[in-house]
Amino acid sequence: MSGWVKTQYADIRYTEHTTRQHNGKPDRTFYIRYWRDGKKIDESAGRWSRGMNALKASKIRSVIVDNIKLGKRPQSIKEMRQMELERQEQEKQQQEYEEKINITFGTVAEEYFKTVKGSTKKSHLSRYNNHLKPAFADLPLKDISPLHLERFKRDLSKKGLSPKTVHHCLTLIRSIFRKAVAWDHFQGNIPTSKISFPKVNNRRLRFLSHQEASELLKELSERSPQTHDQALLALQCGLRAGEILDMKWGHVDFKQNIIHLPETKAGESQQVFMTDNVKEMLLNRIQDNSSLDDYVFQGQDGGRQYKVSDTFKRTVFDMGLNDNIDAQDRRYRVVFHSLRHTFCSWLAIQGTPLYTIKELARHKTITQTERYSHLIPDHKQDAVKAMAATFNQKREELGEEKICSFPG
Repeated sequence: MSGWVKTQYADIRYTEHTTRQHNGKPDRTFYIRYWRDGKKIDESAGRWSRGMNALKASKIRSVIVDNIKLGKRPQSIKEMRQMELERQEQEKQQQEYEEKINITFGTVAEEYFKTVKGSTKKSHLSRYNNHLKPAFADLPLKDISPLHLERFKRDLSKKGLSPKTVHHCLTLIRSIFRKAVAWDHFQGNIPTSKISFPKVNNRRLRFLSHQEASELLKELSERSPQTHDQALLALQCGLRAGEILDMKWGHVDFKQNIIHLPETKAGESQQVFMTDNVKEMLLNRIQDNSSLDDYVFQGQDGGRQYKVSDTFKRTVFDMGLNDNIDAQDRRYRVVFHSLRHTFCSWLAIQGTPLYTIKELARHKTITQTERYSHLIPDHKQDAVKAMAATFNQKREELGEEKICSFPG
């Protein structure tokens, strides 16, 4: 560094760098001098190469000197720089806060779908793109009110969408909001908590006859042995599709003829009894090199199969099992879940007590099982007739006079 060089401005000086250049000349560092509390202070105002000059340095000195007289901040370049950093940090925080509170539904939805996998993601994305995105993607979460959702419900209904579809749309909105809360993007009450969801009667009414079930299994065995085996499990063990696809060989106990379900819809560890047909089918499927951690039904990559093959749907269509079924009432349509419904229905028809059906179907509450009560043979009339027959028999044995006479 060279020695001090005075400028035309009072108490503004600079030094020249011996090697660093700016605009073909030695770079300069400008300094200001002022007094505070009786002490002389020299501070660097900045370099010429970084935009500083004598005039700017003089203006900075004037601000500091005036502040010292008035008892205001800043009273030094160091403090001035610190205050600027604080201001920038506050500005940054304010910007982040505004971005946070104004985050759009679409932005959170994009993050939400990164957490969803498999067939669920496909159906949710379709529902989002077709219905939710046009209505809510550009709206900040904080601006979506229960009134918005009520209008959304009404518009979907006007388009002819079923109550079940509207229900699914509202459920997806709720799921995205719940993620927003978990990720600290949203605070307060989720707007779906302030509206009523459409009532959906999704109870399956259609169950297969023994002939239909037999013909369906036969057709499936010719088209897709794996789909046939899955259908057999649903039909004779009452397993749900997800439970079938989650099955690993470690869950199968051939000695006890039991399938263990570690994670069920009811959230408990449960057991399913194998029929002879199911046991034979599983024994035919297992390989010598199968491990306990291998899935019973593997996908193309050897891992878990994410959904039942569309072969089932095509087979049902080709067999005409859904012919003449009103498309608006899906409860009568044969789907894979109809096999589980058939399992419960057949149990009821043969006179199995409701509580036993509940245990075999692994229903969480007896209310779920009561839908099959109308299929159970009505023994009430037979019971009354039997009671009357016993009465008449005793009447004949004892004589009408004795039975009809009263003391006194």
